[in-house]
Amino acid sequence: MKICPRCGQEQPDAFSQCLKCRHIFSPANVPPLSYPTASSAGSGNPSLLALAGSLVAALALAGALWWLNTTEGTTVLAGSYTNDEHHFAVLTPSRWTTLTPENYQELFEKLGSRFPPQLQQGLAQRRIAVGFMDILEQEDFSPSINIVVVLGDVPDLDESQKREATETLSAEFARMLDNYKMEESEFTAVDGITGLRFVSTGSMRIQTVESQPIYKETIAGWRTVTGHTPAEWKDFQMRFVQTLVPGKGRAYIITASSLESQYAQYRPQFENALRSFRVLERPPRFGSFFNRVLQFGFAGALVYLLFFAGSAVLVLLNR
Repeated sequence: MKICPRCGQEQPDAFSQCLKCRHIFSPANVPPLSYPTASSAGSGNPSLLALAGSLVAALALAGALWWLNTTEGTTVLAGSYTNDEHHFAVLTPSRWTTLTPENYQELFEKLGSRFPPQLQQGLAQRRIAVGFMDILEQEDFSPSINIVVVLGDVPDLDESQKREATETLSAEFARMLDNYKMEESEFTAVDGITGLRFVSTGSMRIQTVESQPIYKETIAGWRTVTGHTPAEWKDFQMRFVQTLVPGKGRAYIITASSLESQYAQYRPQFENALRSFRVLERPPRFGSFFNRVLQFGFAGALVYLLFFAGSAVLVLLNR
């Protein structure tokens, strides 16, 4: 029971207004409302659940970052030539001769005219990382495969890049060859990577016999040069198949060349070598620009989740 402060009338506690004088009691005289506590609402712990969820999400993002930056090709075939400096491997027939910047001079002196000058120059200037030749003893020209490595990131290959590469390649070959013609350019896949393939023809003039001095004996034991025999040259009708394959921070240009008359015979070997080519350090999965955008996005979300998880741990420790 309580007493009204205005008229002194005694009345039950549950009433908020005096039954006699209608005085409204102050809130202090009204029983407070009760609210359910966290423990009465449920047995779950919000901070612990938030910590577990953030850790699971962080692990998922870390896995996504690893997948984004770790690309794997197919297995390197047994017996392949592997270049550790430029991160590629290729398998060619075992009987073919391997040419490198370290051994090309010795082989050039041995092979003479069967060694194309362009191949010699490329090896001398180290533009060609490695070359392979099927040395034909009875022929003036031997088929070859060579691999040029170009350092730098390759833009995402599209129709615009295809046209630009076709024009650049055509201009370069037209300076070296007579009757040059680009027959085909198309997208292709090498080791699961999108590349560009070019097929072209042209004629190459190669010296088959060097000019030799003509001597005349003037005094016993003395000779003088009175002239030179003419050098002999031969025109070769060639076919080239070139394939551009992007790698990580570099690109590979694989060139297979042979006489036009040899191409049908050597085409299976050229294609097998290309199928065996492996890029050991692979380009980004989604192109350089989009890959960087995804990396920054995943990394930012991962940092936020780790910060949130740390905050949840502090809340739990302070309880």
